[in-house]
Amino acid sequence: MKKLILIVAFLAIVGFISQAEAAGFDTCSMSVTVQVGVSVSVTDELLTFGTVNATESGVSTGGCTVENDGSALNYYKLKITGTPGGWTVEQTGGSVDWDEFRLLGLFTSESSLVAGDFSTTNDIVLATAETTADADVYAISAEGASVKGYDCTATAFRKLWFRFDAPLGTTITGQQWITVTVYAYQT
Repeated sequence: MKKLILIVAFLAIVGFISQAEAAGFDTCSMSVTVQVGVSVSVTDELLTFGTVNATESGVSTGGCTVENDGSALNYYKLKITGTPGGWTVEQTGGSVDWDEFRLLGLFTSESSLVAGDFSTTNDIVLATAETTADADVYAISAEGASVKGYDCTATAFRKLWFRFDAPLGTTITGQQWITVTVYAYQT
């Protein structure tokens, strides 16, 4: 009987000590979903090139305002999504042919641009694919990142200008409309 009392006493002491050690910490689990708002707003400013002679280039009279109105860090892609009926898009730096035009885009803080500010290597807006803006694409390389079409923080504004390279010749006369879509992506 004495042995049984000693064993019970020993187990009670060991159990008490073990319980005291286990109460020193504990964990809990939780879940969270982060919603990132990727969004862009482009002003409805009427961009015009005026009258451009065949084989010549014209720069838009102003730039449209592109705003990151979401909550994510955005970069922008451009694509021609609407063209005048009967015209095709020249997507290389080569010559512009009959009933063909080229459009170039540029994010910049400049307020007065000339055709030579645009690069046929980096600034051509395609109709077959979205092209991503970066330090050189749709940009004046010497300008800082704060005016270019990438790393755009929430509420950041950028100015987007265009150059139009007119067809070699065309039978289509009168005012024509070109649509460019600006896509916002999270970086």
